[in-house]
Amino acid sequence: MKASTMPQSGPPAEPEPQSTGPSAAVRDRRTRLHAQIISCLARNGASRLKDILAEVDVCRDTLIVNLGILEESSIIQCDLPKGARYRATPFYSLCRPTTLRQREKNQVQLTARIQEAADGKIVVSIDEVPGSVVHVPAFDQIPRAAAAAAASSLQEDEDAFAVQVVY
Repeated sequence: MKASTMPQSGPPAEPEPQSTGPSAAVRDRRTRLHAQIISCLARNGASRLKDILAEVDVCRDTLIVNLGILEESSIIQCDLPKGARYRATPFYSLCRPTTLRQREKNQVQLTARIQEAADGKIVVSIDEVPGSVVHVPAFDQIPRAAAAAAASSLQEDEDAFAVQVVY
C-alpha cells in the first residue's frame, strides 16, 4: 500500500523569525570591547594594531572588525586608507573634533563625552548642552542620539550638528 501524498489541510507553517541584529549578549561584548579600544586610544594616543591587541583580550581578526565598526561610526580614524593597510603599519586614533567635511557643511560641533560604558549601557553627556545626558545601547548610536538631544534642546535640525565622541 502506498502512502498518500495529498497535502495536509490547515494553515501553512509560519516561517521561523530571524533576528535582524546581534543578540543582547553579543551587543554587550561588543560594547565592552569598543569601550576598551576607545579607552586604550584615549590613554595612548595614536596606536598600532599590535599595541591595541596588547591591551584588549580578543584575536586580531575580531579587533580589526571592531576597529572598522568604530571607524565607520566616526569614533576613531586611521592614518591610512583601507586599501593601503596591508602593506604598511596603520595607526588608529580617536577622531579629531572637526573635519573639513563638517566645516563645509557649516555644522555646529558637539562633543559627546562617554561618562560610563558597562553591560550594554552607555551614558553620554553633551558638553555644549549643559545638563544633557543620553543613554544608548551601542557606540555607533552615540552621534545620532547626541545630535537628536541637542536638536531637541536647542530647537535645531539634527543635520545642523556634527558630533565628536570622546572618552
